[in-house]
Amino acid sequence: MDKRKLILLKYLLEHSGDGYKVLDTNEVINAIGKYKGDYQQFEIDIYALKSLGYIDLKYIDQDNLCLSISDNSHVFQENMKIQHISRRSNRMFIIMNMLLSGLMAFIGAFLACIIFR
Repeated sequence: MDKRKLILLKYLLEHSGDGYKVLDTNEVINAIGKYKGDYQQFEIDIYALKSLGYIDLKYIDQDNLCLSISDNSHVFQENMKIQHISRRSNRMFIIMNMLLSGLMAFIGAFLACIIFR
């Protein structure tokens, strides 16, 4: 899923409660800067989210949007959070490994200079 759809799904999760919710289409488009007022692209992304099973869409037009958030989208958001935390911890592990390897190489070279002198 591309970044624009992820931002749209996150916005819909934040602004939709349980059950069906009617949202102003122009407000959603303006809140997400990636659309730049392009209703056609917004509509394509809404139908893509519907086909993926993240939302249940009743209707969409130029003025209003009526939808319900499905359980799949909540699970998807939790998985994205876990993946983000995992990436962050992996990045920290790599950085610590690089620093420790550099330090051990320096200590090894220092000891070799002392021993073979």
